[in-house]
Amino acid sequence: MTSIKTIIVEDEPHAKAMLLALLEKFCPQVEVLGSATNVQDAITLIHQTEPDLVFLDIEMPGEKGIQLFDYFEEVDFEVIFTTAYDQYAINALRLSALDYLLKPIDLKELRRAIAKFDKQTQKKSLYESLQHHFDASSPQKHKRIVLPTKESFQFLELKDIMYIQIESSYTIFIDIKQKKHIVSKPFKEYAEALESFGFIRVHRSSIINPNYVSKIIRTRPSSVVMKDGTKLAVSKSRREFLINELTKI
Repeated sequence: MTSIKTIIVEDEPHAKAMLLALLEKFCPQVEVLGSATNVQDAITLIHQTEPDLVFLDIEMPGEKGIQLFDYFEEVDFEVIFTTAYDQYAINALRLSALDYLLKPIDLKELRRAIAKFDKQTQKKSLYESLQHHFDASSPQKHKRIVLPTKESFQFLELKDIMYIQIESSYTIFIDIKQKKHIVSKPFKEYAEALESFGFIRVHRSSIINPNYVSKIIRTRPSSVVMKDGTKLAVSKSRREFLINELTKI
């Protein structure tokens, strides 16, 4: 059984002890690597342990749990919120949390949340195998990328992708028909793969297909205008590289 590397962010000693006891006794696949009592300590712990899953209390002294997301450009771990206040359920969903547990935590609900993590992990593994298959078998001009949505896997031709952006914790693909394809897989993973196929990263939050650039605005701050009229910011560090790439004869 593959262990689920986990940390707990909880400022109430009793609540933390209760969750630990439930995990140790009833969820043997969960390996708790440590705990934190506030957002700043949680940030340090996440960088140190690189967890698969974070149990995150929302109401804590100082910064609230949901502010943890502000410190990560790309969230590559799943989050299960734990709180006594169900008013936060909507915020949890907006932040793409895996699940949401009310205190005191019910064992049945905890098991359901862990099962949901396992199911999502299996889905990601299938996604990766599908992506590898198409990378290996398709001619470059017909390359396809596999986009995992809530209900299915969608195949999108690389030549039909106009640009990709980060939006909150989501990665947004815009195709040549100006249709949005929204996935929760980290932007970084897509950016690194697509750059090897000629896509250009113009900013930490966007990467473009140079075939669909309408114009470059050279005055500072620089930007690039895509065929659909969208203006995307160009970071200072990428400005010269972008201009050189797009003005090659």
